[in-house]
Amino acid sequence: MKAANRFSNNNRRAAENTARGFVTLLPLPIIVLMLTIVQPSCDLFMPPIGFPEDGANIRTTPQGTLEYLVRAYEHQRIDWFTELLPKNGTYRFFISPDYNADYLAAHGTDALIERIGEDDYAFIRAGTYYYWGHDCEIRKHRQLFNRADKIEFSFPNTPEVNEQSYRITAENETTHVEVRARLGELCVTAKDTLHCTPRDGQTQVFLLEREIDRRTGRWLWVIKDWFDLNTI
Repeated sequence: MKAANRFSNNNRRAAENTARGFVTLLPLPIIVLMLTIVQPSCDLFMPPIGFPEDGANIRTTPQGTLEYLVRAYEHQRIDWFTELLPKNGTYRFFISPDYNADYLAAHGTDALIERIGEDDYAFIRAGTYYYWGHDCEIRKHRQLFNRADKIEFSFPNTPEVNEQSYRITAENETTHVEVRARLGELCVTAKDTLHCTPRDGQTQVFLLEREIDRRTGRWLWVIKDWFDLNTI
């Protein structure tokens, strides 16, 4: 992740190249919804594990992993969402700087913080970021999925071109894919009230990494870091 890993913005491997159209449309700035619909507490627990379907796993590609993420939201399946996070518990959701005050008000001195360097990510500026981890993220999504009557996505007609960056070893092996997506809208209906994220100013950055699936032994992509960079 540091300088020893190399960034490449070229489409190095066609099989791993995320479809530009789909990823650009991925509209997931959920911090607004998390602050308005779910409780701020983050109790520890072990969520159920499940598999949405038999046959080939779509998470063999970065594109499939993000498609899986959309499915988890639309079907409100916490077990599907859990499958997208690293099994070693290293997942982190980074808060948009515009929501630092809300996060600190809820968590005070327990707020987690990370200093990001210039060379740590391709699409993330250096600075200090607040974040929450694996257990907190699962809890928030469990509450969101349980309370929502409906979750749906709507997309702009002319999306911006998204960007990708690959982290590659000296042996030309891809270990991570960083994806930046813009625009789109996520809407949640709860108790006859419609909550929608703003389209303007949205930027989501996902750092995907590969890990061995415990059931099949295949390499699948998971979401290691998720940066919500949308603005108020």
